Amino acid sequence: MKKTKLYIKTLGAFGIECNGKEITLGRNRASKYIQLVARVFSAGSEGVKKEDLQDDIYSEDLNVKSNLNNSMNNLIYQFRKVAEKAGIPGGNVFVFSDGLYKADPSVEATADNVEFTAFINNARNSEKDEDKAKSYQKAFDIYKGNFLPELNELYWISKKSEDLRTLYEECVDFLAGYYRATGNYEAMAKIFHNASAIDPDCEWQVGEIDAYRLMKDYKRAYSLYEEMIRYYAEELGIAPTDNMQRCYQELQDAAFSEDHATSQDSSENGLKSGLVLEEEGGPYECLYPEMRASYQILSRNMERHGLTVFLLLLTIADYEGKEIRQEEKAERRMESLRVAINETLRHGDAFCRYSRTQYLVLLTGTGVEECMLVHRRLQDRLKVLAGPRATLNYRIISYADMTAENDEE
Repeated sequence: MKKTKLYIKTLGAFGIECNGKEITLGRNRASKYIQLVARVFSAGSEGVKKEDLQDDIYSEDLNVKSNLNNSMNNLIYQFRKVAEKAGIPGGNVFVFSDGLYKADPSVEATADNVEFTAFINNARNSEKDEDKAKSYQKAFDIYKGNFLPELNELYWISKKSEDLRTLYEECVDFLAGYYRATGNYEAMAKIFHNASAIDPDCEWQVGEIDAYRLMKDYKRAYSLYEEMIRYYAEELGIAPTDNMQRCYQELQDAAFSEDHATSQDSSENGLKSGLVLEEEGGPYECLYPEMRASYQILSRNMERHGLTVFLLLLTIADYEGKEIRQEEKAERRMESLRVAINETLRHGDAFCRYSRTQYLVLLTGTGVEECMLVHRRLQDRLKVLAGPRATLNYRIISYADMTAENDEE
C-alpha cells in the first residue's frame, strides 16, 4: 500500500503538503490543530508523550484543565474529520501506542524543523570544514523564519522558536566565516542578505556591507549602509551602534585607500565609480552618513553665533503632486534633479540622496525665505530639464525645530 506523504512547514509560517499538494485545515479550532500537528511531528520518530502533548496544547486553556484526557481525545477525533476533509486519506495522521503519539504507519511524514535540526547535527559531527559548510548550507536554506510565528505567544512555541533561532545563528556565523575565509564574498553577502530579510533588526546588514567592501564594491556597500541606518533611525528609533560605526569606518578606510592607490596608477575604475564626488564650483555631494554628521556639527557651531542651518527635503512628484511609482521614470527625474541641484546651489552647500524619490539639501546661513527661494529656483530649473509637468515638493527642517520636537517627546 502506497504511503501518504506529508510535509509539515513550521518555520516562518505553518503549512501542510499532502502528496505534494498544499492543504488547509478547518478554521474552527485551527490553532489547536496546528499545535497538534506541529508538536507531534516536531518530535520526529521518537514521538511525544500524551501528558506532554496535553500540557503544551492546553497550557493556556484553564477551562479544560480539569479534564485534559477527554479534551485531548475530542481534539484528535475532530482533527481526523478535518484532515480527511482537507485531503488526507482517511484522516489518518497519528497513532497512540505505548503512551506516545507518533505518525500513523500509513503516513510518511517530515517536518521542516526536524530536517533543519538534522542538518545542524550533521554539520557538527563532520570533521572537514567543507562538509560542515554543505550541511550548514542545507539547514540555512530550510530556515524561513521563527517557529510558528502566528502562535508565538504560547510558551512551548516561543521556547522552541528560541532554540531553533539559536541554531540558525550558528548556521549564519559558520557559513559567513567559512565563505570569508575561502574568499567567496558573493556567498558571504548572500548569507547575510537572506538572514537580514528574515530578521532586519539583527544588524546582519553589517556583514553584508563587509562582504561588499571585501569585493571592493563600494557603491553597493555605501548604498546598503545608508539604507540600514535610515531603517534603524526611522523604524526603530536607534542611532548607529558601535558595530555599525566600526563598519562605516572600515568602509571609509578601504574606499579611500583604494582611491589613493588608483589615482597613483592613473586609473579611473576605483573609488570614483563607488563614491559621490564634488563637482568643481558646485555644491558638495556626499552620502547620507556624512550629511548627518555634517549637519550635527554645523548646527551646533552656528547656533552659538545666532545663525541657522536648514535641511531642505526635496521630493519629486508627478504633475498632481503624487509619488512617482514607475521606477525608470523616477530614476530619470532624480537624475534631472541632481543636475538642477548642481547647477543651482552654492559652493558651500551640500546635498545627498535620501531615498528613491528624495534628496536632502543642507543650506547654511539662510532663513526660511531663502529656502523657499531655493526651492522655486530648483523647481524652475527642473521643469526646464525634465519638462513643464515636473513637480518638486519640499519640506524645511531647522536645528531649532528638531531640538524642540525632541524636548516635547
